[in-house]
Amino acid sequence: MKRIISRLKLVIQFVYTSIGFYPTLISLLFFGIAVLMIYFETRGISKALEDELPFFIISHGETANMILSSIATGVFSLIVFSFTMVMLVLNQASANFSPRVIPGLITSKSNQKVLGLFLGTLIYTLVVMVNVRSEHYDTDLPGLAVFMAMCFTILCLAFFVYFIHSISTAIQIGSMLEGIYKLTLNKLHKELEQDEGKELPAIFEIGNWQLLDSSRSGYLQKVNKNAVVELCREHDVVLEFLQPLGYFVIKGLPFAKVAGQLKDKEAFCDELNTQVSYYQEEMAEINYLYGFKQITESAVKALSPSINDPGTAIKAIDYLTDLLIVRMRLTDEKIFHDKENVLRLRLDEVSFTELLSLCLGPIRVYGREDPVILLRLLNLLKNLCLAAKSHPKRLQSITSEALLIIADADDTVQNVGDREKINHMIDTLNKSILLPRSLPKLSL
Repeated sequence: MKRIISRLKLVIQFVYTSIGFYPTLISLLFFGIAVLMIYFETRGISKALEDELPFFIISHGETANMILSSIATGVFSLIVFSFTMVMLVLNQASANFSPRVIPGLITSKSNQKVLGLFLGTLIYTLVVMVNVRSEHYDTDLPGLAVFMAMCFTILCLAFFVYFIHSISTAIQIGSMLEGIYKLTLNKLHKELEQDEGKELPAIFEIGNWQLLDSSRSGYLQKVNKNAVVELCREHDVVLEFLQPLGYFVIKGLPFAKVAGQLKDKEAFCDELNTQVSYYQEEMAEINYLYGFKQITESAVKALSPSINDPGTAIKAIDYLTDLLIVRMRLTDEKIFHDKENVLRLRLDEVSFTELLSLCLGPIRVYGREDPVILLRLLNLLKNLCLAAKSHPKRLQSITSEALLIIADADDTVQNVGDREKINHMIDTLNKSILLPRSLPKLSL
């Protein structure tokens, strides 16, 4: 039963994140409205309203057919045009920014709802069209239903204007970066709420561990922590995943290990596999690591000669600064206890050192000849130093990245004035008296 519930949750999550979720729901809603209106027409609702609302009830058959045909053709054209615009936007986003931002654009709920409105209006119109002059009616025409089709069409036109505004705003790199930043920040705060912040027990060093092989290959994206903790409690074991979430696991190779007497390994593995999820899309709301990667890749793309947009790179560095400060508060290794406060699960995060290198390394390499970018990176490290007063273990990683930036600046920046600016920033870092060692200055 637990397996069925787990699989059902995965299916629901897959359907909910699909691009066709809202269009399908809204289309079914409009189909229901069409059937309901046709039922009311069989009860003579148009004839009852014809005297009170003569301007709203269409009583001429050719006029009704012309209106419905025009609506169907026009709405179909809107759908085709909207689909073409979405494809152009996705192509531009992939070429100018990063292919990994595409899933976020595709799954935009507002755009899905607009598409659903277009499809629903088309379905409603087609259902009404086949019932015009039907022999099943006491009235000559479903006049009110035709008027409703006109109202839905006007609504489609209004939302088409909104769709153009939405898609043109979404393609702007500033809006895209801000959206990724907010999603990543929200995910980090959720992780902070679940982080127990405790030291690793000795069992992870001296325990008798048994390896578990992966049942499939793919990116291990999500673990149902509560269900896994309960599973470990039932089997009285401690579980540790060997790789952080978001990493690629290979079928048949170890991806986790357990400590304790595991009586039925096969049953435990089968149940465990139902509580882990594999996705191909890299979405920030699933794993905050992807948000860092997307912002970094957008900055690197902006620094490429084909784009040449250092302003976007600077904005990306500013967003990374805030996100890294929040990430600094997370422990690199997460442990979870059951309701009896017994240790049951360990999930490793991508370490802060590795994440810092992952974010700053590509930007430093591609922006090493731009003193503005180098200064911005040093300013990022300065802010991290100030935030690391309560997290002194992070200072060594910050120092290592600062030394790499200074080494690149020494090799590529030749202008004396730019070197003086960099030295001034180095002095600021040294005067903070937070780093474990003083940073060397550039020779003038």
